[in-house]
Amino acid sequence: MKLYVMPGACSLAPHIALHELELDHDIVTINLRKGEGQTPEHLARNPVGAVPVLETEDGRTITEVMAILLYLAQRKPEAGWIPADVIPLYERMSFVATELHKSFFPLFFGERIHSTPEAVAELGKAYKERLAPRWARVSEWLGGQDYLLGTFGPADIYLYVILTWWVRGIKESLDAYPNLVFFMKRMEARRGVLAALEHENLKPVMA
Repeated sequence: MKLYVMPGACSLAPHIALHELELDHDIVTINLRKGEGQTPEHLARNPVGAVPVLETEDGRTITEVMAILLYLAQRKPEAGWIPADVIPLYERMSFVATELHKSFFPLFFGERIHSTPEAVAELGKAYKERLAPRWARVSEWLGGQDYLLGTFGPADIYLYVILTWWVRGIKESLDAYPNLVFFMKRMEARRGVLAALEHENLKPVMA
C-alpha cells in the first residue's frame, strides 16, 4: 500500500494506523503549502487536492480519513478494531470528523474567510468557544476508560490527531479536560504513534 501524507495533517491518522496494524506500506510526502496537491498527478488521485490518499495493492484509491481508517481496520480483523456493535464506533468517528475536524478550518485559515485581523480574531474566539462542549463530550466518553470504546481502535487515532492540532497548532491547553490529557499521554506511549510521528519529523505534544 502507498499512503500520501503531509506531516502533521489529518493524514497522520492513517499513517499511525498502518504502523499500529503492522501493515506493509510506503509513505509519500506531499507539501500542500507548496502547491504539490494541485499537480495533475495528485489531482488524478484526489480531485480536491487533499491528503490522505491510500493506494491499495489491488488498484483502489481511497480518500478521506474515516474511510481509510475503516478500510485498514477491515484489512486486519484480528486486531479487533471493528466491534460486533459498530454503532458506537461510527458515532464517535463521525463526531470527530464533523464536530471536531471541520471546526479547525476557521482556526487555521480564518484569513480566507475574513479580510481584517479583528474579524479573524473574533472568528477564532467563536470557534474555540464552540469546541468547548465538544471537548467535554469526548471527555465524557473517556471517563473511566483508556480509550473511546474501552479498547484501542481507529476512533482513538483520529481523535489523537485532532487533539495534536489543538495543542501544537492552536497552542491551547487541555488542562481543563484531565481525561483528554491522560488519553494523549496513553496514545503517545504507543509504539505505532511514536513511529509515525518520527517518520513525519514531529515530536509528541505531551512531552
